[in-house]
Parts: sequence; C-alpha cells; structure tokens
Amino acid sequence: MERHPIHPIHNIILTIMTLAVALVVGWVLFSAFDFYTTSFADRPHHPDYRQFRPAGSIGHGLGIIGSSMMILLFLYSLRKRMRFMRNWGDLRVWLRYHIFLGVTGPILVVLHSSFMVKGLVSVSFWSMAAVALSGVFGRYLYQQIPRNMLGEDLAVSEIENRQEEILVELSQNHGLDSAGVDNLEKLALSSLENRPAPVALLILPVINVTLARHLRSWVVGVETPDRAGAMKLAKYWALHARRMHLFHLIRDLFHYWHVFHKPFAVIMILVMLVHVAVALALGYTGDF
Repeated sequence: MERHPIHPIHNIILTIMTLAVALVVGWVLFSAFDFYTTSFADRPHHPDYRQFRPAGSIGHGLGIIGSSMMILLFLYSLRKRMRFMRNWGDLRVWLRYHIFLGVTGPILVVLHSSFMVKGLVSVSFWSMAAVALSGVFGRYLYQQIPRNMLGEDLAVSEIENRQEEILVELSQNHGLDSAGVDNLEKLALSSLENRPAPVALLILPVINVTLARHLRSWVVGVETPDRAGAMKLAKYWALHARRMHLFHLIRDLFHYWHVFHKPFAVIMILVMLVHVAVALALGYTGDF
C-alpha cells in the first residue's frame, strides 16, 4: 500500500520554525561571543553578564524555551502508545516535529548554560547529547521499516502479501517471467547478502540511489509496452525486498536502540526537573 504524502503545510511550518531558531541562535552567538569566550572567573565582570548568564534576561528565556521543547518531545511517545491518540494525525508528521524539538531544544539549553557544563547539569547535558545522537541513528532505522498510511509498522505478512501482489501484476500486465523475477531479486538483494548488519545498513542508501539505473537495464528484458509502469512497480518491489531482507535485524536493533535511547531521555528530563526545582527554590527566576 502506497503511503499518502505529508501535507506541505508541515514542511512550511518546520522550515519557518527552523529559520526562526537559526536566527535566534545566530544572533545570540554573535552578540555573546565575547562573553562566551571570557573565562568563567571573569564573566561576572563582563558587561553582558546579566543578559547571557543562565539566570540572565536572555539566558533564562533560552532555558525556558529549550527545556519546554525537550518536555514536548514526549508527546510523540504518547501519540504512539495512547489508544485515544491513535487518530491524531500522521505519525510521520509527529516524528518530524519530534526530531525538530530534539535538535533545537538541546541547542537552546546549551546556550542557556552559557557553555558551563559541570556538576549535576553535566549529567543532564551528556544524557541530552546521547539522546540527540541516538535519535539520529533511530531515525535512520525507522526509515528502513515499511509502514502503512498511518505510519505504523507493517506486519511481515502484510509486506509479503504486497510483494506477491506486485509480482502478479508484473506478470499479468507486463509479461514478467520467472527469469525476470530471478533477475529482479538478484538486482535487489545481491549487494546486501552475506554482509554484516552494520555494513548492510551503511551501504543501503548508496545502492538505493543507483537502483533506478539498474532497473533501466533490467526492464529491457521485459516485453511490455509500458516500461515506465513496470519500472515503477519493480522499484517498489526492490526497495521493499531490501527492507524485508533487513526487517528482523532492524527490529532487533530497534530493541537495543530503545534500551539505550530511553534511559538517557528519562535521566535527562529528571535531572532537568531537579535543576529547575533547585533554581526556583533558590530564587533564580531570571533578570526580567
């Protein structure tokens, strides 16, 4: 089943928000460059200290926005797990906002800290770094698992049934014979077979890029008046055949990824909440 495209409005919103954050970060780095490059001992005497220190008028605001973004990250997890949220939009859209928050939130928090990463805050900071880096890897794994129109994992049987339907359609409408099927399977999987999992995952984007060129050679041996249609079906089949080849492995990797990703996310949030509570208790509410 083909997935419907994501509505362009989300690309526009994410682009605007990304540009806005980039402008803010650029302005802060430009304006506070001299402050950030001043030694920690001399910073209290710097003219920009009251603005860019963690409790300063700008630094405090960056902390509020950044930490709020990091808390909002968990809405994506709720969307995946809460039954009443099942129909609350495309899961792929939620993931895009989740990634945006997961990248921009930590950047703003780092600026809030004015690069003073030590003590209890360092635990949250390095947990945050681990979450962000593992999130990039998790996004790549997520893209390799075939999904339905709601963005949910497809069962193996669903994928296999769809693969079989495509072969039947290629046979009935485009005259594909058993030799053509064998050649298509070889084209799809020969580069991945007998390779270690990390290598297969690494080269997958590369061989996917060259797939169209190989299919143009393959379709020459198919006696059909609609070669464009045959190539489209064959491309879909080949991409999913490659994903199926890695399917069980990727699910195992996802399990280990969650074991790594989730604890750091929890630690990050807990330490951040402790940090906020202590700051409020000591009266660090910002110089507004």
